[in-house]
Amino acid sequence: VIERYSVGTWRSANRYSNILFVGFSERLGENNLQVTITGMIVLWFGGLVWGAREFRKFLKINWSFQTDLFLGLALGFFSMLEAPNLFQTVFWRSSMMTHFAPLIFGSFLFAFFMRQARLSETRSPAWFTYLFLFFATFVIAGFSEPPTATMLTALPLLILAAWLFAGPTFKQKYLALLAASLAGALLGLVVMLLSPASATVAQEKTLNIFTLLGNSFFFSYLFIVDTLRTLPLPTILSMLIPLLLVWLHRQENSLELTQSQKRAMPFAVLLLPILVWLLIAAGFSPSVYGQGFPVERMRFLARTLIIAAAMLEGALFGLSLSRLQFKTNPGLWQWVVAALLAALAVIYPLRAAVNMYSANASEYRYRAELWDLRNAYILRHAALAEKEVVIPSFSGVFHVKEIDNNPEHWVNVCAANYYGVESIRARTIFEEDILEYLSE
Repeated sequence: VIERYSVGTWRSANRYSNILFVGFSERLGENNLQVTITGMIVLWFGGLVWGAREFRKFLKINWSFQTDLFLGLALGFFSMLEAPNLFQTVFWRSSMMTHFAPLIFGSFLFAFFMRQARLSETRSPAWFTYLFLFFATFVIAGFSEPPTATMLTALPLLILAAWLFAGPTFKQKYLALLAASLAGALLGLVVMLLSPASATVAQEKTLNIFTLLGNSFFFSYLFIVDTLRTLPLPTILSMLIPLLLVWLHRQENSLELTQSQKRAMPFAVLLLPILVWLLIAAGFSPSVYGQGFPVERMRFLARTLIIAAAMLEGALFGLSLSRLQFKTNPGLWQWVVAALLAALAVIYPLRAAVNMYSANASEYRYRAELWDLRNAYILRHAALAEKEVVIPSFSGVFHVKEIDNNPEHWVNVCAANYYGVESIRARTIFEEDILEYLSE
């Protein structure tokens, strides 16, 4: 990590947590990619469920854990479904450690923070709680710049909200917890900015602050509009499902609101879209500075924020419509609404899962088989002391760079170093001849 940070001049060399966790995953053995990718997805859903539970308990909302489980899984499902480039974001490890991992650990940090904020209402947090928040935020900030910029925007806003609206009994405790997190994020940003890689990028750019902010807000606006235009059905469902669920809870009197929460609801409905726009613009700003409009894998955080906002808006609308009751046979109509909720929450995800599987599974399986054959071919010829290995060319999957015919390209050089040969290059072979070639 130190060598890469201090010597590397490529754009991502300043991301100290990225290479650290890649190194950890390498320790898992030959099948580390499968274990790492699957484990990170499971952690993502676990963090979302815990976050939903702690957020609900912080707001003093009384419903079952099954509802927390459902909402957390729903957020994860729609995020995966609407990912701008799921392969690059989740299944390509180097990109996953840059753009997916900070969201995973960020969800656990959010849940931990909500828990500590709730418990601080009855006791003061221990000193190591602040240290843990500082250290955890610092680690998350080291994965990449977009989540760091998002945190550095969200945390001051939360500090302002705590200062203005928190009760005098809890204000100082909330502010202390937020300050520890903000300090970790700021230190992470400083560490990344001081790296040689950041200096190289800064020398290439002449973008002023006004252009940067203007483009960030404009690009985020375009992204939000494009999401609503190209993904209308999942966006509507991600709002409608929480709406129906919350409405049903209200009809059964299992969800009671305080007077302050009722007064804050209209304000929250109007403010939430503006906050999401601001946070997306903050996440886009490093990409706008470094390259322009963010590439697909960098938009996953933005898409997740839109989905979370849609679900929150749906829940708020469900609370607002709680007074809407059926005058004739209300019990029957509640069952009708429950059946509609079940249909939307079960049939649509199953349909989407089948479509995703049928569209991608066979292609992934065939490529995995070819990759295993190519891997065995290179190992076999490297064991025969061949120094210059020639392999069939593969097309890149979802714009991920593959080994090409230039042995000096950095991808080829990395592959040659990995297999212990002097050079590796690829040449075009007819698809029907690839299997015969690799069997030699």
